Amino acid sequence: MRHLQALFALTAAAALTACGGGGGDSSPPPPPPPPAPVPAPNPAVGTNGTLQTSVAAANYGSDTRRLNAFNELDTVRLGAGAGLLAQSTALDTSALDHANYLSANGFNSADSAHDETSGLADFTGTDPFVRMVAAGYNYSYAAEVIGDIGSTSATSDCVGDLLDTVYHAASMLSRVTDVGFGFGTGAAAGMCTIDMASPSDGSAVQIPPSGAIVAYPYAGSTVAHGTFHVSNESPRVSTSLLPASTAGTPILVGFRNQDVVAGGVATITQLTLANSAGALLPGVIVADSVIQGSGVNADSELSDQPNTPGSGSRFAVLVPIAPLAAGTYTVTLHATISGGQALAVTTWSFTVAAL
Repeated sequence: MRHLQALFALTAAAALTACGGGGGDSSPPPPPPPPAPVPAPNPAVGTNGTLQTSVAAANYGSDTRRLNAFNELDTVRLGAGAGLLAQSTALDTSALDHANYLSANGFNSADSAHDETSGLADFTGTDPFVRMVAAGYNYSYAAEVIGDIGSTSATSDCVGDLLDTVYHAASMLSRVTDVGFGFGTGAAAGMCTIDMASPSDGSAVQIPPSGAIVAYPYAGSTVAHGTFHVSNESPRVSTSLLPASTAGTPILVGFRNQDVVAGGVATITQLTLANSAGALLPGVIVADSVIQGSGVNADSELSDQPNTPGSGSRFAVLVPIAPLAAGTYTVTLHATISGGQALAVTTWSFTVAAL
């Protein structure tokens, strides 16, 4: 299973581009078979799920940018209930190799910013999946996100800005177990490349326990700003749903827990956001097409890839229609998963920082 996301924010008003789907080695590994249909809880998963709750400290030497990015992403994943990522030197190699290529050649030297053209400086592989395998990482599921943060961006935080999206954030909070980082140099010094994957041998997988969800922004967290530049993310959320160029911070809910892996279907009856005065804020919900519920809009970018059952994100995302002002906000979620336990979390609050 492969998925690509690339985000470019050369300036706050510049276009951002991303691509879904992806490439791979000449014979990409087939998706893992679905679990056998057994009553929940699924013994192959375990009642406590399979999240990584401890990993070795990252070793980036004096490279504080990569160390800080690693720690920031793992802090978010731990708070969101997605499980920690382990540092992979192979993925560090593939991510840094591509960051060096983009620094040398820019973002338009191939059909996609994820791709490389043979013969150009710092070429190491035609696409991310070829580069991951060449660096020594054989994957069952892999994703790449790229962010280029310019001087007029809302923050200088590449990881944080990538998380303030719909599709990129879903990849960063996905089932992956290992991660590698690369940063650009020179004029591309603000650019980060993040390669994430799970091993092909099935030795590690991130599955939240029965009744659990992945939620971001998570309870008690603070986000740097409340504006999502909708028109700067590509693929873009449907203009029929979000016609304006800006919206509020996306609220991500991941349902791919033990119950869903065992065959359960998630149905949302309420996913809303309220301000500190208790007033509900208008928003739209986009989701993996297997997630049901009134007002839920199926989104192909979050759903199963063609001919690859089970590859979907199993995320639903609430996007407020308007940017969020500084303050505290409360998310309310009412949902069921057939064959599973009641959700352990139904309401939580986060804060948008004052700029």
